[in-house]
Amino acid sequence: MISFSVALDPNKGIGYKGALPWHLKDELKLFKQNTLFKNIVMGQTTFDGLPRKLEDRYITVISLDPEYRVEGVSVVNDLIAFLEEHKEDETEYIICGGASIYRQSYPYCSKAYVSFVKEEYETDTKFDAFDLNDWDIVKEEDHPDFIYRELIRKKAE
Repeated sequence: MISFSVALDPNKGIGYKGALPWHLKDELKLFKQNTLFKNIVMGQTTFDGLPRKLEDRYITVISLDPEYRVEGVSVVNDLIAFLEEHKEDETEYIICGGASIYRQSYPYCSKAYVSFVKEEYETDTKFDAFDLNDWDIVKEEDHPDFIYRELIRKKAE
């Protein structure tokens, strides 16, 4: 199963100058809770921009560079082939960014962990492909700075 985890502002902004535009401790705790001991997938730019390696997760990095290697991390050069290979798996693979990876994987995702940040931020990266109308809400939590929702993709009619 392919899913994604994202935090976005009211304008679908997800990043600014290669980093999160906000620092919301409760949102980061939810991300950790949702991804701990799970398979996470992210682009090379997102991975390289992390302040430190995310511990206790099985990380797959999508890279166009066939020479790219990182100890303890799986590297894949073809995102679509990876998605096709794993779309029917019982094992969950959680897409964690960046924008291009979200956009390409969006049609493959059947579950989502989304934090809707309440305040607008200056962003230069958006998750434009996301449309809440594609999803049913299965869980919702209201936090002071964001609304967290777990979503499942609506069945095609």
